[in-house]
Amino acid sequence: MGKKIVICDDHILFLGGITEILKKFGHDYSIFPFGNSELCRNYIQQNSIDVFICDLNINGFDGFVLLEELKNELQQAKSIILTAYFEDFLIQKAEKMGVNAFLKKETTAEELVEVIEMDNAAAFYINKNHKKITHNYTSLDGNIVNKFRLSKQEKEIIKLIIEGKTSKEIADLLYISKSTVDTHRKNINRKLEISNCGSLIKFAHENNIFS
Repeated sequence: MGKKIVICDDHILFLGGITEILKKFGHDYSIFPFGNSELCRNYIQQNSIDVFICDLNINGFDGFVLLEELKNELQQAKSIILTAYFEDFLIQKAEKMGVNAFLKKETTAEELVEVIEMDNAAAFYINKNHKKITHNYTSLDGNIVNKFRLSKQEKEIIKLIIEGKTSKEIADLLYISKSTVDTHRKNINRKLEISNCGSLIKFAHENNIFS
């Protein structure tokens, strides 16, 4: 019997497309697509699966949070992030979390199937044609700061988030408590009207925060 694969992505056309593509590869996959993180979580908590393919931004819900919540249920499964946000610090975070592969959405069907069929103990995988890019951070434009009413500490925290630092690491660097960092992050998300790291990366690109 083929592998049991769960896919979680809020782009319905993409979700349907990848489901149909995988069905055509002759591996007898059983595919369960979800466009809602809560329904996906509930299913995985009640059923054993072989492969979990997850986006990083699912209707505003952070894919990393979903993976962390399902950590126990996915111990024997292969976890694959398939996303449009292909930043090096996100890749590093995925590897650190124990995710098996980090792929961009332009990945060919052949490469995706190759990853699905790899041994679960194989080394962390990223796209074959990926070239490491090191982003430099430039100061937030004064207009952006004024528009969103960002404080000096919030600006510094945004910089550290983009560099891939965790809340604990940010707290240590700024000599503040982790709970204070978490509060700042909530305020940043509220002010910028974003909900996760992927959205912050998108905001950074759109506002030329990277150079």
